[in-house]
Amino acid sequence: MTDPGRYDYCGLFLRGASHEAAIELTARAIGVTPDGCLLRVGTIEIEIRRNDNCAPDRADFPTWPIKMDIERGNATSGQVVETVSKILTHAWQAGHDAVAACDYEDELPDHGGYPRYRD
Repeated sequence: MTDPGRYDYCGLFLRGASHEAAIELTARAIGVTPDGCLLRVGTIEIEIRRNDNCAPDRADFPTWPIKMDIERGNATSGQVVETVSKILTHAWQAGHDAVAACDYEDELPDHGGYPRYRD
Protein backbone atom coordinates (compact mmCIF):
# COMPACT_ATOMS: atom_id res chain seq x y z
CA MET A 1 0.00 0.00 0.00
CA THR A 2 1.21 3.51 -0.75
CA ASP A 3 0.83 6.66 1.32
CA PRO A 4 -1.05 9.33 -0.67
CA GLY A 5 0.37 12.79 -1.21
CA ARG A 6 3.31 13.08 1.15
CA TYR A 7 5.73 11.00 -0.94
CA ASP A 8 4.53 11.89 -4.44
CA TYR A 9 7.18 14.50 -5.27
CA CYS A 10 10.62 15.70 -4.25
CA GLY A 11 12.73 18.49 -5.68
CA LEU A 12 16.43 17.81 -5.20
CA PHE A 13 18.87 20.65 -5.84
CA LEU A 14 22.54 20.06 -6.63
CA ARG A 15 25.56 22.34 -6.82
CA GLY A 16 29.10 21.47 -7.85
CA ALA A 17 28.46 19.09 -10.74
CA SER A 18 27.73 19.60 -14.42
CA HIS A 19 24.44 18.36 -15.85
CA GLU A 20 26.14 15.32 -17.34
CA ALA A 21 28.00 14.57 -14.10
CA ALA A 22 24.73 14.87 -12.15
CA ILE A 23 23.12 12.29 -14.43
CA GLU A 24 26.06 9.89 -13.99
CA LEU A 25 26.17 10.39 -10.22
CA THR A 26 22.43 9.76 -9.88
CA ALA A 27 22.55 6.69 -12.09
CA ARG A 28 25.36 5.22 -9.98
CA ALA A 29 23.52 6.07 -6.76
CA ILE A 30 20.38 4.21 -7.77
CA GLY A 31 22.05 1.44 -9.78
CA VAL A 32 20.70 2.13 -13.27
CA THR A 33 22.24 2.82 -16.66
CA PRO A 34 21.69 6.41 -17.76
CA ASP A 35 19.74 6.97 -20.96
CA GLY A 36 19.26 10.72 -21.22
CA CYS A 37 18.12 12.94 -18.38
CA LEU A 38 15.16 10.79 -17.26
CA LEU A 39 16.15 7.91 -14.99
CA ARG A 40 13.83 5.24 -13.63
CA VAL A 41 14.17 2.94 -10.67
CA GLY A 42 11.06 0.79 -10.51
CA THR A 43 8.19 3.24 -10.99
CA ILE A 44 10.12 6.19 -9.55
CA GLU A 45 11.07 8.74 -12.21
CA ILE A 46 13.94 11.17 -11.78
CA GLU A 47 14.29 13.98 -14.28
CA ILE A 48 17.64 15.75 -14.03
CA ARG A 49 17.73 19.16 -15.64
CA ARG A 50 19.38 22.52 -15.51
CA ASN A 51 17.53 24.74 -13.04
CA ASP A 52 15.52 27.47 -14.78
CA ASN A 53 15.88 29.56 -11.60
CA CYS A 54 19.65 29.25 -11.44
CA ALA A 55 21.43 32.31 -10.05
CA PRO A 56 25.15 31.52 -9.65
CA ASP A 57 25.75 34.54 -7.43
CA ARG A 58 23.17 33.36 -4.83
CA ALA A 59 23.81 30.81 -2.11
CA ASP A 60 20.24 29.62 -1.46
CA PHE A 61 19.66 26.09 -2.73
CA PRO A 62 16.56 26.76 -4.92
CA THR A 63 18.91 28.71 -7.21
CA TRP A 64 21.53 25.96 -7.55
CA PRO A 65 22.35 24.88 -11.13
CA ILE A 66 20.84 21.37 -11.15
CA LYS A 67 17.29 20.43 -10.19
CA MET A 68 15.97 16.89 -10.01
CA ASP A 69 12.24 16.29 -10.12
CA ILE A 70 11.57 12.98 -8.39
CA GLU A 71 8.11 11.46 -8.78
CA ARG A 72 7.12 8.28 -7.01
CA GLY A 73 4.82 6.55 -9.49
CA ASN A 74 3.28 3.75 -7.45
CA ALA A 75 6.39 2.99 -5.37
CA THR A 76 6.03 2.61 -1.62
CA SER A 77 7.02 5.44 0.70
CA GLY A 78 10.00 3.35 1.84
CA GLN A 79 11.25 2.93 -1.72
CA VAL A 80 10.98 6.68 -2.34
CA VAL A 81 12.83 7.58 0.87
CA GLU A 82 15.55 5.02 0.10
CA THR A 83 16.03 6.33 -3.45
CA VAL A 84 16.26 9.99 -2.45
CA SER A 85 18.58 9.07 0.45
CA LYS A 86 20.93 7.27 -1.92
CA ILE A 87 21.11 10.26 -4.26
CA LEU A 88 21.80 12.68 -1.40
CA THR A 89 24.52 10.57 0.21
CA HIS A 90 26.25 9.85 -3.12
CA ALA A 91 26.28 13.57 -3.92
CA TRP A 92 27.73 14.47 -0.51
CA GLN A 93 30.34 11.71 -0.73
CA ALA A 94 31.37 13.06 -4.14
CA GLY A 95 31.90 16.51 -2.58
CA HIS A 96 28.79 18.17 -4.05
CA ASP A 97 26.17 20.22 -2.27
CA ALA A 98 22.69 18.66 -2.33
CA VAL A 99 19.37 19.49 -0.68
CA ALA A 100 16.04 17.69 -1.00
CA ALA A 101 12.86 19.78 -0.68
CA CYS A 102 9.88 17.55 0.07
CA ASP A 103 7.28 16.65 2.67
CA TYR A 104 9.42 13.84 4.07
CA GLU A 105 12.71 15.66 4.68
CA ASP A 106 12.62 14.48 8.29
CA GLU A 107 13.01 10.88 7.05
CA LEU A 108 16.09 11.64 4.93
CA PRO A 109 19.74 11.77 6.00
CA ASP A 110 20.56 15.11 7.65
CA HIS A 111 16.92 16.19 7.19
CA GLY A 112 17.37 16.33 3.43
CA GLY A 113 20.57 18.35 3.71
CA TYR A 114 18.95 21.67 4.54
CA PRO A 115 20.75 22.10 7.91
CA ARG A 116 24.10 21.88 6.10
CA TYR A 117 23.51 25.09 4.19
CA ARG A 118 21.67 27.38 6.58
CA ASP A 119 23.28 30.71 7.23
